[in-house]
Amino acid sequence: MRVATWNLEWAVPGTERHGGALRQLESVDADIVVTTEDSLHDWEPYPHRVDGGADWGYRFVDGRRKVIAWSRSPWSDVEVVERGACRGRFVRARTVAHGVDVQVLAVCIPWRDAHVRSGRRDRTGWDEHLEFCEELGNQIDATTAEGPTIVAGDFNQRIPRGSQPLRVAEALADCLGQVTVATSGEQQAGRLIDHIAVSRHFAVEAVQSWPNQIDGHRLTDHSGAAVEIVADRPSAAS
Repeated sequence: MRVATWNLEWAVPGTERHGGALRQLESVDADIVVTTEDSLHDWEPYPHRVDGGADWGYRFVDGRRKVIAWSRSPWSDVEVVERGACRGRFVRARTVAHGVDVQVLAVCIPWRDAHVRSGRRDRTGWDEHLEFCEELGNQIDATTAEGPTIVAGDFNQRIPRGSQPLRVAEALADCLGQVTVATSGEQQAGRLIDHIAVSRHFAVEAVQSWPNQIDGHRLTDHSGAAVEIVADRPSAAS
């Protein structure tokens, strides 16, 4: 099974920048893709999509979504969190890939200044990020107890810790206690903040990453990543 994630920095569907990003993701040939800072659009290789909703406390722009999960196979058991820092930034859903029934937690964890100098302007640095991590930890604990789980999206932290405050790095590490971050450390495209983590039900076979510029064209402000995983304990697809 292959999973990919990339923050597209609000590239507009139909533009060369958005099209270039989709072509790069298609070249990875993933079964499941999580895009962040994207917009709703049709995507032929991935006809099934779920998203975190349109409201994350900032000005509404038609079609924009902080997080979208795409799959070749249908989604079921779709759940969003409509409160607090996770609103609009989290979706959990179930799909089947290579015969494995898997739950995907697609996330766009708030950056350090979310709602500090823009949006609601009622927070201090890292507040939204820390609140999100607390709720994400609860979601991961519940989901991994049920079976195979993938967490993917924009984590807005390098792993292991870079320049972020120690308490912030520890909060993310604590919430990810039941999963392994396959994209941590130095990768082909450097140290990432877009990550993919998997539960104990999977073994990681390969990690791939790519820069924000492809063939000399700047597509976004993030590097992207993909992982190849196999199920250690396959579950029967329902």
